[in-house]
Amino acid sequence: MVRMNKRYLLASLLFLLLSLSSNSPLHAQVVAAGLGGSHLVGGGFFSDYSPDYGANRLYGIGGFLDFNLRGHLGAEGEVRFLRFSQTYSVHEDNYNIGPRYRWRIRRWEPYAKFMIGNGQFNFPFSYGHGGYLLIAPGAGLDIHFHRFTVRAIDYEYQHWFNFQNSSLTPDGFSSGIAYRIF
Repeated sequence: MVRMNKRYLLASLLFLLLSLSSNSPLHAQVVAAGLGGSHLVGGGFFSDYSPDYGANRLYGIGGFLDFNLRGHLGAEGEVRFLRFSQTYSVHEDNYNIGPRYRWRIRRWEPYAKFMIGNGQFNFPFSYGHGGYLLIAPGAGLDIHFHRFTVRAIDYEYQHWFNFQNSSLTPDGFSSGIAYRIF
């Protein structure tokens, strides 16, 4: 039942991304010279994840850098350490990077992203530790206030490959704050 809901959510996010990106060529206004352009935003967040291993949820902190190019495209890099609420020393960390597509509507900035990276998993009682290739489509909403950005919500569905001859599919939400560096 849970796996079906995750697939439905992933399919819905991909459909939303495709439907919204098809409308982007219809815009015909010019951005003022003092607005827009490439910029770098760095921040931190708190995460609440379902680790897909055991019955508990994992909580943690992380950080991200967004490099936004002119227009809608950009790139994001993030690190996440899910270390709070561990049971038997089971925790997950991940290091991801990938493209990001954003829409700016005044202060509101919904976005979609597709990350690829490395997931680190610590097995029960610290009997072992492994690193796995992961992909993570996601979406979220940023709200801008001058040089500050509130990451109101960020959702990621991760797929870890070759986890004990199967796969691992953690998913979760993050919220945080960032500062525009330049």
